[in-house]
Amino acid sequence: MESELLSKLRTKDDLDILRGELDLLENALYQSINKYNEVIKNDIRSWVSEIILKEGKEDLKGYIKKLRSEILTVPVLSASINFEPSNTFIEKLSLWLKQNIDKKIVVDLLLNTASLGGIQLSYRGKYLDLSLRKKISAELANVRLQKG
Repeated sequence: MESELLSKLRTKDDLDILRGELDLLENALYQSINKYNEVIKNDIRSWVSEIILKEGKEDLKGYIKKLRSEILTVPVLSASINFEPSNTFIEKLSLWLKQNIDKKIVVDLLLNTASLGGIQLSYRGKYLDLSLRKKISAELANVRLQKG
């Protein structure tokens, strides 16, 4: 089973919010049906509620358990940028990553104004620094070597 929820997540923050929502739902399930109905209507994002109600209608407890284990396999790409990204930027980046890397991937966007521009990427133990700071530092080191 692969939940539609995972394909709709864009950022690591979305993933963390979903974990919290699953905690709320699971706790409500063990309290009462009224508590569960209250949580699913008021405390969970509406699009998440719709998918959970559709996919988990047979065995909600089992569904939540499977979803929790699926969440552990979601790959995260860390991207350090020097600007506050817009929702459009995040949406386009997420769409490209899902089409070209992995349909479940989420991005962890980190603000780093020291990079001066460009991007620093980290994914599955690999690191790539495409920042202006690195390029400028390399050029300065090259100039120093030529003078010396």
